[in-house]
Amino acid sequence: MVIGFKITKTNHLIIRCKINEVEGDFIIDSGASNSCVDINLSSKFKLYTSLSNENASSATNIISKMYISKNNILEIGKLLNKDFDILLFDMSHINKTFNHQSLENIDGIIGGDILKEFKAVINYDKKNIRLKF
Repeated sequence: MVIGFKITKTNHLIIRCKINEVEGDFIIDSGASNSCVDINLSSKFKLYTSLSNENASSATNIISKMYISKNNILEIGKLLNKDFDILLFDMSHINKTFNHQSLENIDGIIGGDILKEFKAVINYDKKNIRLKF
């Protein structure tokens, strides 16, 4: 299955997908070990969270609190994962950086967990990502 993406002027890849039937904009980030959602959007995506023991850091700072939401539904095009666990943290610093570049806010990150599981192949020329399931 092939899904198109946008490339921002900061070279971030943005894909539309759904979590629990709610659409959002997500960065494709092969350097992120796990997929994540902004904790401030947990009610938007109908995510029930608990504090996670995961420790994480980003390129800009250490993330102080991580939360986890289990048993969610992820949809990327026709790909459907009905038992999707996702981490949540405050992504205000990411969106602040995007806003300084006049870019739209992002809702989260599609990370290495999903990219590896579905054998992702990114084609920058065609602006698409191929997923196998």
